[in-house]
Amino acid sequence: MEDLNPQLLTTIFSEFDKVEGTEAPQPTREQEDVKNVAPASGSMKGTAADPMDDLFPRVDLDSLMKGTTVLADSKSDAWKTKKEGLETLQAILDQGANKRLKPNIGE
Repeated sequence: MEDLNPQLLTTIFSEFDKVEGTEAPQPTREQEDVKNVAPASGSMKGTAADPMDDLFPRVDLDSLMKGTTVLADSKSDAWKTKKEGLETLQAILDQGANKRLKPNIGE
């Protein structure tokens, strides 16, 4: 913003001032495949069920990291050990295509 000339800056700020108190408009378009999805009974905070869960189910991160030392390595003071732990975690996450994680990650 520092590169703009003062006249352009005043124009930009005046346009922002015009719409300062107004609320954002409601969306008018929806995806056809998600439009008629009924909310799931166990979904979080009353949101609609995610149709992607049928195609790519969510995976628990704890089950993926079982048998590894990722958490201990990532807490290490040695930067090489910490880097190896984070690279191991990245490799675990990159292993499966389209892997989706459950919202309860834990530690």
